[in-house]
Amino acid sequence: MSNTSSTNKNPTQQSDNSKPKGPGIGVDSNTEGGGVWAQTNAKRDKLGELRLELKFDLGQRTLDDAATSEEKLDLWLVDGIKAVCSFVDGVELRGECVEQLRSSDVDGVPHLDDFYGLLKEFQENCDGGKINKGQYETHLKNLMAHVEQIRTHHPAAPRTSDTEEGGSSTAQSSLVHIRDIMEFTPPNEPIKSTKEIKKKGEEGASHIIPASLEKDLSQALSLPLIDCSEYFHILLLQSCLLNLSERWDDLVRISDADQDRAATTGATLAPLEQVDVPKLHQVLEAFGTKGCAERTEALWNLMDWDDDGLLDQVEMDQVVSMTLQPVEAALKSFVEDCIAVWPLRAGDPFIEDSVGEEMSLQKNKGAYKKWTEKRKEKKAKKVLLKLLDGAIKRHFKIDVEVPHRLRCCYAWADKEHQGGKVQSVLVESTGSGIESDGDSVVDAAGGNSGGGFFNSKKRYVELDPKISYKEFREVQREHFPHLDRITQELCTGFKEEVWMQQGKRRQNAEVKREGLAFLAVVSLIDIGITLS
Repeated sequence: MSNTSSTNKNPTQQSDNSKPKGPGIGVDSNTEGGGVWAQTNAKRDKLGELRLELKFDLGQRTLDDAATSEEKLDLWLVDGIKAVCSFVDGVELRGECVEQLRSSDVDGVPHLDDFYGLLKEFQENCDGGKINKGQYETHLKNLMAHVEQIRTHHPAAPRTSDTEEGGSSTAQSSLVHIRDIMEFTPPNEPIKSTKEIKKKGEEGASHIIPASLEKDLSQALSLPLIDCSEYFHILLLQSCLLNLSERWDDLVRISDADQDRAATTGATLAPLEQVDVPKLHQVLEAFGTKGCAERTEALWNLMDWDDDGLLDQVEMDQVVSMTLQPVEAALKSFVEDCIAVWPLRAGDPFIEDSVGEEMSLQKNKGAYKKWTEKRKEKKAKKVLLKLLDGAIKRHFKIDVEVPHRLRCCYAWADKEHQGGKVQSVLVESTGSGIESDGDSVVDAAGGNSGGGFFNSKKRYVELDPKISYKEFREVQREHFPHLDRITQELCTGFKEEVWMQQGKRRQNAEVKREGLAFLAVVSLIDIGITLS
């Protein structure tokens, strides 16, 4: 892999051999950081254009301030989803309430206790700790049915079946409060002089919310945050099971590099027919109760079929792909459920007060008014889900550039296998199954075979070194930190898509106003000329 840099036009710098030529390795930099990743693309340029159009005299400091009251509902929805997903991914959030929830959540997700008990029972009854393809598919199918029942009966699941069957429609999902969950950011007002620090003291200098006030502010959202995070964990587990059910061929496939490496010793690797059950259950446990780093490590161990802790570059790419895809599917399901429990634009759902009386906030409206609100609501949902699909498809592939980052992580890792160097090997194979390394050809019986020049084929192979998870992790933390906050990155891309859609709407409205004003002025001038 090589870096392409622009030609230096300064002849003195070209002839100076004492200075290092070309930039060093860096992250997210166009020039001085290594010329690896482009900082600008169409979306970022558009966001910069929208920020330049903010009206600072009206108090607009961010794109959130420029949004209308209806548009802010969408932004609050994305912020709430991002806060819940950050809590699930293991990203540190501010607040004493969040720290207490993390310290008390020792046993993981309580609603999944029966599920993990089922895994333990299956593992104890499994002979040899491995299962074949038929057992694998049956096992995952049973687990998916069990997780679906857990999801349906969870407090955060949308309650739509009761209304359709004519039962009680007052049961609320905890997802109704998703717009109220957000991370509190203290005001950033640095003190200018040390005299003010002495006057205000240390407590005044640090913007810390009093413990009593923070407890009162956060107590009302503790239960919704727990329910929403548990529900997202369940969706992650469900998506992981669905993804693994389609990955049997990837789990048992032996890479070409391993086949070539075995051919250098005259051995032939038999196709894999079984999968390790404990490793499989570790993946399910990681997706159900743990963060992004633990999920990647569990999938790394599952792909390591020979238990040497090393993977080829292709297998490393598959691990990252298997880490991203379930999260993307789970986030889409989570957003759809959040939209289903509470309207985006028109109408209000039935809510239940503390006494249990059912009351409706929707006033008596005409048929046309209800039709227009229903149509507006349907259009808003369609637009928001389309923006989510675009963010899922483009964020990691285009904005983050995952394939390029993975190539760089593999190339820049300090690999111990084969001394970190490519091993060049000449492999000879014949139609009678004779394989050897070098100039001598050895047949299956162990004797030397003559006529190798006419009967055998020589194949030149370059064996790239393998990489361990520890080596990958050291480079990934620096150059690919997005893998430790997958859902948060997707929510960031989702919000940027919403910003762009709202900004384009404001720009179109401004162009429309200016166009109508221009036509009005021209019409008045034309009328004046005609009358004169």
